[in-house]
Amino acid sequence: MRIVALAAEGARNLAPLQLAPGPRFNVFTGDNGQGKTNLLEVVYVLATLRSFRCARLADTIRRGAPRATLAARVVKDDLERRYQVVLEPGHRKVTLDGKAPRPLARYFGSFNVVLFAPEDLQIARGAPAERRRFLDRAVFGWRPAYLELAQAYEKVLRSRNAVLRNAPHDRRTPDLLAVYDAQLAPLAVEIARTRRGLLDELTPRFAAGFEAITRSGLPVALELATAPELAAGDAGAVLAALVRDRARDLARGATSLGPHRDDLVFRFAGAEAALFASQGQLRALILAWKTAELDLLRQTHGDPPILLLDDVSSELDDARNVYLFDHLASRDLQCFITTTHPRHVRLTRDRVDHVVVDGVISPVVQVT
Repeated sequence: MRIVALAAEGARNLAPLQLAPGPRFNVFTGDNGQGKTNLLEVVYVLATLRSFRCARLADTIRRGAPRATLAARVVKDDLERRYQVVLEPGHRKVTLDGKAPRPLARYFGSFNVVLFAPEDLQIARGAPAERRRFLDRAVFGWRPAYLELAQAYEKVLRSRNAVLRNAPHDRRTPDLLAVYDAQLAPLAVEIARTRRGLLDELTPRFAAGFEAITRSGLPVALELATAPELAAGDAGAVLAALVRDRARDLARGATSLGPHRDDLVFRFAGAEAALFASQGQLRALILAWKTAELDLLRQTHGDPPILLLDDVSSELDDARNVYLFDHLASRDLQCFITTTHPRHVRLTRDRVDHVVVDGVISPVVQVT
């Protein structure tokens, strides 16, 4: 899988863009704030219909611009497909090969990406909400239909929470909660089941990756911390728990049980890594996760995903930086890499370099 053409107009600070990426490593060098990450965001939005930087896609539109138009031509198994996303405030138009995909799930599956960002290196000690987003990014790539499932759950959850907040003023509250509880329970169980399924697939690859990076012999594992009813996969039990906790939820004005409260736990030498692992070991855990994710998506979809690497190399120590690029060089994948200096990217072959200044992306002319 590879992007053979990428275009963007009206996306954050990027100048109108027409790019023909190289088949392997595409390196974009520039100072902070010049637009390097904006380029990766364009690719990510085209592949996932989500941003890794903001909750609202409209926030990716350049200030003062009426819209942002993003497009890519992607080759997979010798078949070329055309992806386009047009973003306007409050509206999104998605086309695949010039037509609106129906259902939307048809848009996914042939354009898969894995993102590795600097903030990922702090994820083990971050907030649970950050780990849930980190986990769900991987789930989206593994099971594209998960996007619609997650959106359906969020819609029902918002409605239930609105009823809880408005309860003192609405006599219909018990009836409305009964409706939303019945809708929420099976969605919650399916989200938890899918998340656990990903972790089951990732864990052996994750452990092997950690050993390859550290040569420590220490066991590591991945765990989904969730409510017992969700862990049991019983929608009836989840429904009963929602009814049981209704008084507490009314007092809080929010739903207390569900996958929106889950947490991803990294286990290290039998303990919680966030409490006992060193900073270097925590970074090795995230490297192991990403390499495991790349391998799982390759097995699932038949070829490797496109890797988006956002200035991570400057955050790694020398040994792990070497490991990262040795690992990537051994794999046949297309990669978009941003950096503040080209020397941080330990690759000498199969790379195409660009410089990014004030949103303008220009090729680096190689002097021979």
